[in-house]
Amino acid sequence: MRANYVIAFTLCAAACGSSSKPPMPDAPKNGFMPPDGVLTAYDNTTSTPMMLPTADFTSCTAVTPTTVAVTLTTVVKDFQSHDPVPAAVVAAFDGVSYGSPFATTTADENGNITMTVPSGTGLFGFEMTTPNADANSQTLPTLLLNQTLDPNMATQSLSKIQSVSEATALTLPALIGETRQNGTGVVAGALRDCQHHELANFTATVSSTQGTATPIPGAESYYFQPGTDLPVRGTQEPSSSSDGLFMVIQLPVAQTAYVQTWGFETQADLTAGTMKLISELQVPVLADTVITGDYLPQAN
Repeated sequence: MRANYVIAFTLCAAACGSSSKPPMPDAPKNGFMPPDGVLTAYDNTTSTPMMLPTADFTSCTAVTPTTVAVTLTTVVKDFQSHDPVPAAVVAAFDGVSYGSPFATTTADENGNITMTVPSGTGLFGFEMTTPNADANSQTLPTLLLNQTLDPNMATQSLSKIQSVSEATALTLPALIGETRQNGTGVVAGALRDCQHHELANFTATVSSTQGTATPIPGAESYYFQPGTDLPVRGTQEPSSSSDGLFMVIQLPVAQTAYVQTWGFETQADLTAGTMKLISELQVPVLADTVITGDYLPQAN
């Protein structure tokens, strides 16, 4: 049974505004601003995001480790341009053990890679770097966490894994009037329901404690404008939009932190002002490194 982490907020008009008003410009930037709506799932495979009648928070299952060695193919692409990243060095590792990879390979001129994932692998991640790239194509070290595979298939593929260029790491904060501070970390990702549909109306924060929200001082959360892959100020998107994307910047280095998403699963939750912890991922926060991941509701 998914742990029923619940935090109740007393929602008052003076502090949070009504459902028809955005938060004040000086609302907290740490991501912990209660949304004004219930969590909603969207199908983004069509030209226009389609709101779905329900979101699935209950059918997620625990990860089953692979029973065979898996030959895995994928392509490294840039998060912003979606172009292939040739010569990217990709290391794969168990859990969050980025310093102890079980496989390392270099992408070809089209960004393609092939590697072997050993039997017995559960959650795993990728680290992407471009150590020999020129200044125009240099990426920040990018970690992609919380990846899974079919436990029984010996040959599998992922459509893509995405790295973040140094140019993007500078540009995205600039769009919201911020300058990324050297030596800080960045966390980004998208929240989806158990059917892998993107979720709107959640808040994201990075906490120093597991299971409860203790936002790390200095961290700033932002959400993205649908269809643009671009973040906007909190006055425009105070919580996630239909694309489910978020980013947290200006994070101080920490050996262990918890990326959390919170929201109202039902109208009764919203009425009561009771936000629930929807997903949580333990991560390291590394200097000048982007930590990304796939976020799903915690398994029942």
